[in-house]
Amino acid sequence: MAAQVHSGPVVSLGSLLSKEGRRDPNPHYAELHRHGPVGRLTDPADRFDIVVHGYDAVHQALRDPALHVMTGEYPDRRDSRRWRAHPALRTLVSSIFFTEGPDHTRVRRLFGQAFSARRIAALEPAVVRIVDRRLDRLAELGADGSPVDVLAEFALPVPSDVVGELLGVPEADRDWFPERVRAFGAILDLGVGVWRFQQAADAAAEDLTGYFADLVAKRRAEPRDDLISELASASSNTGAPVHGQAEGVQLHDDELLANLLTMYNGGFVTTTHLIGNGLTLLLDRPHETERVLADPVRAAGFVQEVLRYEPPTHFSIRWAAADTELAGVPVPRDSRVLVLLGAANRDPARFTDPDGFDPGRDEGQPLSFGAGIHYCLGAVLSKLEGQLALPMLLRRFPKLALAGAPGERTTLMLRGYESVPVTLR
Repeated sequence: MAAQVHSGPVVSLGSLLSKEGRRDPNPHYAELHRHGPVGRLTDPADRFDIVVHGYDAVHQALRDPALHVMTGEYPDRRDSRRWRAHPALRTLVSSIFFTEGPDHTRVRRLFGQAFSARRIAALEPAVVRIVDRRLDRLAELGADGSPVDVLAEFALPVPSDVVGELLGVPEADRDWFPERVRAFGAILDLGVGVWRFQQAADAAAEDLTGYFADLVAKRRAEPRDDLISELASASSNTGAPVHGQAEGVQLHDDELLANLLTMYNGGFVTTTHLIGNGLTLLLDRPHETERVLADPVRAAGFVQEVLRYEPPTHFSIRWAAADTELAGVPVPRDSRVLVLLGAANRDPARFTDPDGFDPGRDEGQPLSFGAGIHYCLGAVLSKLEGQLALPMLLRRFPKLALAGAPGERTTLMLRGYESVPVTLR
């Protein structure tokens, strides 16, 4: 039976985008849920037309072919081409994160090979080796009992090393990335204030693009057994498409560089916050630490619950390329749609006691990695890193404790702490 169409309640994002809302968005999510799964936004300050927050409605929105990611077509149709002057925005729009249709399918098929079950399984020994090496470094830094920033010295470098290992970024270069990755990612959050970060993001995009262009050229000249070498052989530096090795997939060099940049950035920042958020939850729940250490299956459930309870990504954005409807609410063509993944993960219609932390719950997957054709390519790898890194850290340092408050989280995209000081005792 078709869903009954209705106008939907009028709601506001004002409290979510306030200072308090950014610190803790969950009370705002709870208020949205009291109004149903989809709301209309009429305040120009909200900058969106529709907000989707119920679990089933979010799942529907992420799979609706009428709802597109924010491709370059959207601002072009609104006679706003200013985005083309910004290297960071041009890079994003050239990546699979912001493409649709055949271009998205073609590039995703090629990059998807990097995250195949076979390749991820083969990477597990490297993940263990990387974690062990970073644990040794932590032990050196905290040997005298002084506080150590476990985010900077462990939660950030571990996934950076892992994605570097996967792609083929030399180990000696990996410490160069975090500063530029932070600058590039700052423009992805909600609110007009993010535009003040645009200049730094553009500079970071140019630095990162230049780095990968040089690395691709080196791998073309001297191929190695790594993903960048494979992808370099499936692209053209002449501007013309060539047939790659993966079932005739074609790839332009600008697509290759944009996707290497965004894949590297996205491949470790979200996992950094998964580990950082997960560790603070464990340290606040000693009984849960004991269970995670005793049972690898419990570790997998713990990571999944972290992704539901404190996800590193709280939203996604879509625009309506055609008229559609969500949970019976009309979504007219050209509507700007805010899809609140974090709210869907706290939907009381889907999860029992949604504001409670329960690694033993079996109520379906959280939507932290999205759904549909834009489901996160690195989801399996990110979960694997969390399931390995957190137990290894706590086994190595069973008396690890917070050395101070980890600070506030004030972003909704790439949501995590700036630092997590600990003592190893």
